[in-house]
Amino acid sequence: MIQRIQSIYLLLASLAGFGQFGLPYLRVPSGDPSTVLPALTDQVYNPFDNIGLLGLSVLGAAISLVAIFMFKNRGLQRRIAGGAALCSVLLAILLGLSVYKLLSILPANSHVAYQAGIALPGVALLMQWLAGRSIKSDDKLVKSMDRLR
Repeated sequence: MIQRIQSIYLLLASLAGFGQFGLPYLRVPSGDPSTVLPALTDQVYNPFDNIGLLGLSVLGAAISLVAIFMFKNRGLQRRIAGGAALCSVLLAILLGLSVYKLLSILPANSHVAYQAGIALPGVALLMQWLAGRSIKSDDKLVKSMDRLR
């Protein structure tokens, strides 16, 4: 059913995925010398600055949202949640690499502040993992009940 705990986990994972568009990964103060970089002209680094981050953020969040409504087929729901988790892992890796690359080309006197958005791929991954675990235990419970009938 849709009110199971895995639906809550998947909804939270989807919110974390879409939340990356509202919360930036990095922020630099105005007048900082790093604002000459193309990714930091608006003083924030977010998914809109990298097409890979944008695609993986939308894909992971959308897949998590779709997985909520696959409650009638728990096997398929678990595989879809696993696919969303894979997107989150790839997103976290790409985010780490892109932030590392961005920090390596910053001028020496730049001041960068990490923001809450940098933790959201990890939160989404955790929620998708918990959803997969809950789907597995739910499936196990249903199979044990079928044996008792």
